[in-house]
Amino acid sequence: MTESDRRTRTTGALLRLEDVVEGGIATFAQLGGHRHPMIVPFIGHGTTRRIRLGARLVLGRRNAEPVAPAVRIPDGQPGESPPSPRSRRATLGVSLARFLTVEVPRATVTIHAPGGDVVVRTDREGYVDHEVEMPDVAPGWHEIRLTGPGGATAAARVLVVDPAVDVGVVSDVDDTILHTGLTRGLDFLKATLLTDVEERTPLPGAAALYRALVTKPGKPERPMFYVSTSPWNLHEMLLQFVSLRGFPLGPLMLTDWGPSHTGLFRIGAQAHKPALVRRLFDEHPHLRLVLIGDSGQEDPEIYADIAREQPDRVAAVYIRRTTGIDFGRGGEIDALAAEVTALGVPMLAVDDSVQIAEHAAKIGLIDAATVETVRAELAD
Repeated sequence: MTESDRRTRTTGALLRLEDVVEGGIATFAQLGGHRHPMIVPFIGHGTTRRIRLGARLVLGRRNAEPVAPAVRIPDGQPGESPPSPRSRRATLGVSLARFLTVEVPRATVTIHAPGGDVVVRTDREGYVDHEVEMPDVAPGWHEIRLTGPGGATAAARVLVVDPAVDVGVVSDVDDTILHTGLTRGLDFLKATLLTDVEERTPLPGAAALYRALVTKPGKPERPMFYVSTSPWNLHEMLLQFVSLRGFPLGPLMLTDWGPSHTGLFRIGAQAHKPALVRRLFDEHPHLRLVLIGDSGQEDPEIYADIAREQPDRVAAVYIRRTTGIDFGRGGEIDALAAEVTALGVPMLAVDDSVQIAEHAAKIGLIDAATVETVRAELAD
């Protein structure tokens, strides 16, 4: 038996085991009253002629609160005030509930788009990921209604990118906009399961930096895309974090954790992130992208490869040095940065948001005056 055959058999066994486990969870959930379909919408994006929408169909209690938080359309300021603090026990309960969802596979969901209704089916994990052709729509934020079985309904926010915009921003999430300790297992579990969203720590100055990158006086809003190997189960929490901490609202492109035909546990960064960035290139052919990541995973190598492949589509690459980076790893990243910069794509390894802001101002990505705003937020 070849290695490929063994991997296929292992994956098949894990998928069957996952079905059994999820069947057990579904039984207990339904006994607890979770038997009514609910649509969890994800933030979509697109052009004036085509949009991409994502959502997940799960079971919940009748009259349950919407899973997606009430995040207002961004105006460059922090969102609603933080919710009341929970006890550690209550926080753990809420966190575990995000992962103990009961998905509704192969069910019909209708997208009520401006050009007419589009009927799609959820996949085996309850996901919808669909492109919708539309008549010309105005740039900016829109809401698209979704309906599903059992009277389920939701409104998905969609950013239609202005065709006059020529730059977009792609950012990693973990240890790039907030401290998670993804590369340190226990720290990641503590942050994910035992820390309320209002207690999650943003990287100093990052929110002001990102607002400067997407907003220039007299210019249309630039799109902001968040790319992470975190699971879709954390979409609600990350969306709340983005709103509460004053980061620009934008699509969060996450992944599904669990066995699949592309991985035994989850899609790795080397498979997930490049595919998403390339898809953004295809879906927004007029955009050059600023790529922001950190040294804790494989972001330097991933972004360097993309810059080598399509240097004309990458405006700049910024890599944050994570805490505890060793000398050898730092040298590897500096060598990559020098190589990519020599190709004509600015790539910089930095220690803080001010260093990114200063460089971005130097090459015209942000206004020089906003550097002091980033510096002030960093000092707070």
